[in-house]
Amino acid sequence: MTVNSSSSATPLAKLPIPELHDTVARFTEAARPLFSADEFEACLAKLNDFVATQGPSLQARLAERSAQHENWLEEWWNEYAYFTNRASICFNVNYFFGFRDAPQTMAQARVAATLIDSAVRFRDQLESGSMEPDNIRGKPMCMHQYQYMFATCRHPGEERDWTEVYQRSESSHIAVAHKGRFFVLRLPAASASRHADIAQIERQLQNVIDTTEQLERAKSIGVLTAALRDDWYAARECLLQVSPENAASLRALESAAFLVSLESAAPVTTKEFSLACHCSDGINRYFDKNFQILVFANGRYGFNGEHSLTDATTDMRLCNTLVHDVEAVAAEAPVAGVLAPAVGEQPTAEELQFAFSAELLGHIERAVEFFDATVAAHELSTLSFDSFGKEQIKKMKVSPDAFVQMAMQLAYYRQFRHVPATYESASTKAFARGRTETSRSVSAHSVAWCKTMVDHPETTGLHAKAELLRKSIAHQSQFTAQCAKGCGIDRHLLGLELALQADEPRHALFSDPVFTGSRHWRLSTSQISDSILAAYGWGEVVDDGFGVAYRIEGEALHFNVVSQRLGSARLCQYLSDALMDMRFLLTNAHKQPHEIKAEVDAVANVLTSIKLLSSSPNRPLSPQAATTPTELHAAEPEARFRSPFAETPVANAMVDELDRLPSNEVICALETRLSRFVKESLSWALPSTS
Repeated sequence: MTVNSSSSATPLAKLPIPELHDTVARFTEAARPLFSADEFEACLAKLNDFVATQGPSLQARLAERSAQHENWLEEWWNEYAYFTNRASICFNVNYFFGFRDAPQTMAQARVAATLIDSAVRFRDQLESGSMEPDNIRGKPMCMHQYQYMFATCRHPGEERDWTEVYQRSESSHIAVAHKGRFFVLRLPAASASRHADIAQIERQLQNVIDTTEQLERAKSIGVLTAALRDDWYAARECLLQVSPENAASLRALESAAFLVSLESAAPVTTKEFSLACHCSDGINRYFDKNFQILVFANGRYGFNGEHSLTDATTDMRLCNTLVHDVEAVAAEAPVAGVLAPAVGEQPTAEELQFAFSAELLGHIERAVEFFDATVAAHELSTLSFDSFGKEQIKKMKVSPDAFVQMAMQLAYYRQFRHVPATYESASTKAFARGRTETSRSVSAHSVAWCKTMVDHPETTGLHAKAELLRKSIAHQSQFTAQCAKGCGIDRHLLGLELALQADEPRHALFSDPVFTGSRHWRLSTSQISDSILAAYGWGEVVDDGFGVAYRIEGEALHFNVVSQRLGSARLCQYLSDALMDMRFLLTNAHKQPHEIKAEVDAVANVLTSIKLLSSSPNRPLSPQAATTPTELHAAEPEARFRSPFAETPVANAMVDELDRLPSNEVICALETRLSRFVKESLSWALPSTS
């Protein structure tokens, strides 16, 4: 597939190579807060020696490479980050989206048919050259990644993976997965009636749903793609050797434009939805495929993307089209269950057949064991924080993204009592074939702030803590802006390391524990904030770390936290606490301690009055019929609880938040809130000295 990679009449600038001394200075500033003085000084000595010896010659090689390539980093990054990575792409590489619910529920087959029609039309528009180029605030972005959006598949290699791109003539079909089996769906040319085309696809998909028998897991081909890449390579070689039919079926599966998974699960909660989009049970997926559209039995739908040649931000344009088309069809289509009559050439669905040998069955058995053990070893937790969002953060005159980054640092520090090396993805798509750079969130300011909040809160006043927080946020915003300009640290340092020739000695800097430890990302984070999303995430990138995906909405913040049972749920709770404390800090920094104490007393009055009301037989706390939060919220205003005490903004805000709960939950909620507020917040909000 050919797409104009420059995305504008004027070619995009090349990714710059930062000056060596600038990168060294920024690395020094970023790494110092993460280590002891002795550890850092030892690394600094090696860094200075590198600059005086090998550094300049390697820098010159990068300049020479840049002159010979459209993007000096692209090939190296793809190899380093993806193709030589032997971890499971299901758990450690691929990303997932779960989309918001359509305003009207549609049957699974109709949702899937609409998504197929939408994606096919998107591909046609993309390949015709009629698609408007990407831009951010009017600035053109590189479109090169779109070449790999459709009809590609990653293949496991003996030592490194590679991605195959299929010609349109071989990739006009769609792969469909259901109950562990794979099908090829061949579509006729689009007609003038979109509803008729969707109905024709729906008829075939419904037939697949109605007639397919569950494949035993011991014969699942899809689960092999979730294995470690070395294991999948051996299994794929075995699969191909069993019979020519296997090679033909695999070719048909891998050359499809994309894959649609018709799932038997019906996830309801955010956590269930996230887990289902992330990995499910593994048998109804083919994780090497460029992307998989996931459609669940209850009509919910999502997306799983292979990451080697495209980034999640690129796929979001396609995803927006998918969601908007589903919602348009849901609003306009005939009543569920009623199909337009079949007219003209019909789509056809054919099951792909695979033969099995004892050796192949052994590979599948091990892949299933690995999958189940890996799922059991992981903890995925979600946090939907609705106390405030982007709009209130902006009123505090700080960057919403940097605000959330600092919340993650404080949460992690409270849980583990140290600040970790933290990765935030920053886009470099303003450059030709640009992808990402690492925005390092930790700074001397943020470490000092975390320590004043947790270790010695009594030594600094509220104003001093707020100033440290604002400096931390400002530093993070500035660092991210530099990354977007191609002036980050990590891609340059990687380039210098990879510029070494095979027969050259490797400088001691590259194996220094501070150098390597400063990019051991125990917090790997990224933000995609789009109203179409109800879930978004991926797995951790190091065994002792967390993968934290987050979304910033106008009135809410959402987090998806994955780890190997390091305490994902606990980190979510600390995140919630950190966000509340940071808002308290930035909105109350100008207040005197006695003013804050008065507001705390007001909270205590609320608790007292609630207890009194709950014990009074003549003054019910809430309507007896209102037994659920939803019912209580819908009750008449005069019937809902209002405290006769503590008419302050803080107290009223708490009552507004708590009166949605049934009466038996309100007391517990208030006691928990007050306890945390007094024991944690006041320990730093009311220090003995200011």
